[in-house]
Parts: sequence; structure tokens; C-alpha cells
Amino acid sequence: MQKQFMLGNEAIARGAVESGVKVVAGYPGTPATEIVDHCAEFGVYAEWSTNEKHAFEVAAAGSLTNQRAMAVMKHNGTNAAADFLMHINFTGIKAGMVLISADDPGGLSSQCEEDTRILIHNYAHVPVFDPASVQEAYEMTKAAIELSEKTEVLFALRPVMRINHAGSMVTFNPDAKPEVKKPDFVIDRSRYVMSAVVEKELGGELRPKMRHRWLNEKQVELKAIMETSPFNWVEAGEGEIGFIGCGIGYAFLKEAEQIYGKKLPILKLSTLPLPEKKVLEFVKGLKKLVVFEEIEPVVETLIKELCFENNIQLEILGRDTYLPKEGELSAGFVLTAIENVFADKAYPVPVSQYIPARTRTQCSGCSHRGLLIALKEVVKKNGGVVTGDIGCHDAGTFEPMKLQATIYCMGSSIPMAYGIKAAGFDKPTYALIGDSTFYHNGLTGLASAIFNKANITVIIGYNSTTAMTGFQPHPGSENNLTQDGLQPMDPGVVAAAMGAKVFRCNPYNVEETIKVINEATAETGVKVVIAEALCYLKFGRENKISYTFRNITVDEEVCNGCSLCVRTFGCPSITIVNEKATIDYSSCNGCGVCVSVCKRGALK
Repeated sequence: MQKQFMLGNEAIARGAVESGVKVVAGYPGTPATEIVDHCAEFGVYAEWSTNEKHAFEVAAAGSLTNQRAMAVMKHNGTNAAADFLMHINFTGIKAGMVLISADDPGGLSSQCEEDTRILIHNYAHVPVFDPASVQEAYEMTKAAIELSEKTEVLFALRPVMRINHAGSMVTFNPDAKPEVKKPDFVIDRSRYVMSAVVEKELGGELRPKMRHRWLNEKQVELKAIMETSPFNWVEAGEGEIGFIGCGIGYAFLKEAEQIYGKKLPILKLSTLPLPEKKVLEFVKGLKKLVVFEEIEPVVETLIKELCFENNIQLEILGRDTYLPKEGELSAGFVLTAIENVFADKAYPVPVSQYIPARTRTQCSGCSHRGLLIALKEVVKKNGGVVTGDIGCHDAGTFEPMKLQATIYCMGSSIPMAYGIKAAGFDKPTYALIGDSTFYHNGLTGLASAIFNKANITVIIGYNSTTAMTGFQPHPGSENNLTQDGLQPMDPGVVAAAMGAKVFRCNPYNVEETIKVINEATAETGVKVVIAEALCYLKFGRENKISYTFRNITVDEEVCNGCSLCVRTFGCPSITIVNEKATIDYSSCNGCGVCVSVCKRGALK
């Protein structure tokens, strides 16, 4: 065995590879992204799929072909993959397979905070491991693969952001030599063809009902496994108030216990199904129980049901009845709860503190800034509405641009734009979407808009990479995780083949972009504007840029300090000093877009 400092995502990848995982597929999304990257470094087949559902299906096919597999996504992506989840839970798998569904309590890098245990376990009845540390994330990945193969059931690992991005020393096995299995697909239509057909051998029972029974019967086996799982344990302590730490909640509970200075009765729970016997044994003699979990009262509710069924009178506190119902846990959060529950007080109402807001923005030199300022000029004059999507350009929703009116989930911009028109809105509507998101879930929305004869303008920011999550490739890129020199799929060509009218512009040229957007707006039907320019942050490092470099200067005689360049444009390389615009040359990348913004001509 060997020790090495690792981030959680690397530990998960290493655990998977040591377990013989051969097929890994995912879609980039913080906090899970680096898992797929690390798997590729370890030499297994790894890919960035066009969306999470496709990634799930690729990994599942690997499992059915007798190769251990892993699907990787964040909580938003698990929603997108839910359709497949609710089928593979019925069929089960062949070689060991793990679904990584990384949650983001607090919504630190997501549109929402969400607890995927509800979908994965409560609804789909798939077992879940909830790691409390980086070491445990590594060990749980290996255990999940082995148990999955033993039970023929998909297992899920649900790390939260503080595990994915935490770093610690990890004990691992650098000499692991997993069994090499021969790829072999054994046809079993009764199992792998999910259809409402009659199973003659089972007295004419419908297949979905039969497979549902199989899943329900598996729960008995899974519960027995969790009773002896090394990831659940009891720690003796003083008093009649017990504490349960679930996953990362246990880590915060132990930190708070040390600060509090008293040994507490603690049950560490990191599996679903619950180890019910262990829970019932732990609560004996307790008068009160506090459950710390991220983020919904999943375990709290299950324990309440368990105690009720066993006629145990116990006050159970948690996210539903005592703790704040939103926001992520922390050591301070848990310590406050401990102190107040011993004092028999309610959890205090958080005191609001003023924290200066730091607005979201694009990098200096980003092509999206030129696109956003051009689109803002257009809608300012025609009263149009811009529906937004996920990507670097979504910073245009906030100060100083305040352009997009909606942002929901991947691909929502196009259906929402034509939904606004369908509702009778008589001004132009624009859907702003990035190229990676377009391939993720924008194609179907565009097809629907074209088929239903919508009258909208779709603007695709085509910068040839998935910039927001770290430059992962997509079908419009010239590479994938392991190969270079591929033929990129031009989203404009795809849109034209679907029947849209296609226009093109370079967003670094603001005047041209305004002109093209206006021309597209004047046409009827579905129009697609391809705003094409390479991502500066990625391709600038390779000396590939989509503009002619300009050494920007400020004519202080002309500048009147109106601050329009700061208040509406928001480039981080421009500030106002002594009532004059000032260029920070250490960060300015010379794109020249700001010249189009200054109406007085002071920027040159």
C-alpha cells in the first residue's frame, strides 16, 4: 500500500481503475468533472458524452458486455439521466457498475441545491454510498463496484462538493491488478428489453411488473449487506442525546464534537438502505436524536418511520424539524445545533450579514462579452426578450449587463423562447445557448421549434469547447479525451440541415454582430446565428485567437468619466481612476471590443 495526497475526484477515479473499471462516460459538471479526466489519465476508455443520459447508457452497455463501468455526472445531470435510471434499476447490470452523482449543497456552482438520494434511492431503489472523507470516497468506489457485480444491481456513489474538491492523504494500492475479463455480450431479452410484453414462462405476467418484483426482492439482500457494511459504525458517548452523521455530516460532527469538548453518542451512517438493526440498537435509551445530513431529511424520515414501526418513543430532530432546511452543513452549523439542543433551545435564526457581492463575469478577452453587448443593443431597441442557458455567457444575466431574462436547465433556452411566442408575445424572442449545451440538449428543442413553425432567433456561442467546466471537448471540437485532429460538427451546418435559416458573425466585431442579429430578427421562422470565435482562455494559450490584437489606450482628453465602459460592459480590465477610464494592462488581452462600447471614442 502507498500514501499520496489526492483530491476527492482523483481518489474516486483511482478506486474505479483499481477495481477494474474499463468504461467511463460522463458529461462535465462541477463538482464531478475531474473524475472522468483522471480516469482517462489512468488509461481506461473514458469519454465526454453529449449529455448525462447518453453517458449513463454508454457505461451501462459496457457493463452488459462484461466490463466494469462507471457513469459520472453532477446532480443536475442525474435529473437529465433519470429516464434511463428508472429502467436500469429494473434490469440490473452484469459487470460491476457505479453511478457517480455529485451533489452541490448550497448551490455553490449550480443552478440549484438538490439531494439526489431522493431520486436514486427513495424512488429508484438503488443503493447509495455517501462518503464522509476522501479516503472513504476511494474505498466506497471499490466496494460499490464489487457489490454491484455480486448483486447485479447498479450502485451509486453520492459525494458532495466538499468531498469532490477536498484534499487529503489517501492510502491506496498502486500494485492493484484487477481481473481482466473478456468482453462478452450474452443476449437476455427477457431482462434487457424493457417493454410491456407478456412473460409466458411466468404465467402471462407483464415484464415490467416481473422486473419490479425482482428489484423489490433485491432490497432484502441489499439491507443485509448494509447491516455489516464497514462504512456504518457506533461511537459511545455521554448523555441521552444521540447524534447521527450522514456522509460529510459525520466529518463536520466530529469536528464540532472536538470543539464542544464532550464525547457524544454518535452513529455514523453512510449507506442507503439503512442498517436498521444498528440504528435500533443505537437509539435504545436515548431521549433525543439529531440527524445531520446533506440536504433533505432523507435519513431523518427513514429513522422516524423505523422508530414508529418498532414502537420507539424518541424525539428526532433534523432538517425537517429543527435545522435550517436549506444551505450546506459546516462545523459551525453543527456546533450551533449541538449547543442549542443540549440547552433545550431552538436552532437560532441566522443573523444576516452584509457581504459585498462579487458579480459574475467573463474573462478578459472573452468573445461572449462582445456577443452580449451586441445583443443588448438589439433588444434595447426592439423590446425583445432573451432566454438564457447554462455556460460562461450566463454571466450576462447579472450586473452590469442584465440581459438574459431566464436561465433554467441545460437546453431550456430554445423551448422557452418559442413558448413565449406561442403565448402571444408580440416582440422578438432570442434563445442564447452555448455550443456544448446545444449538443447536450439544444438539438431537440431546435427540432421542436422548427417543426412547430416558431418565429424565434437562436444564438449559439460557438467557442469550440466546454469552457465553463474546464475546456472539455464536445462534438463541435477538434478532439475528444484521447484523440486529436477530429472533424468538428459545425452547429450551423447541423441547424441548416434541420431547416433553420443560418447566419454567422464574429462576436469580437460588435457592429457586425448587431447587424447580423438584426438581419436574422427581420426574417420569419427559426433563425440561428452562429457567433463563432475561439475561447480565448483555452486557445490563447495555443496562440490561436479569433481577433486582431489591439493595444488599447485611453484618450483622457476625450474621456469624461461617464463609466459606461464599466457600468454596462463589465470587462475586468477596465476601471475608473480619478474619474477616467483606466486599462489594467496586466490583464487586458487586446480584443478591442471595448472600443465599440465607448460612445465618445475615448477608448482606442
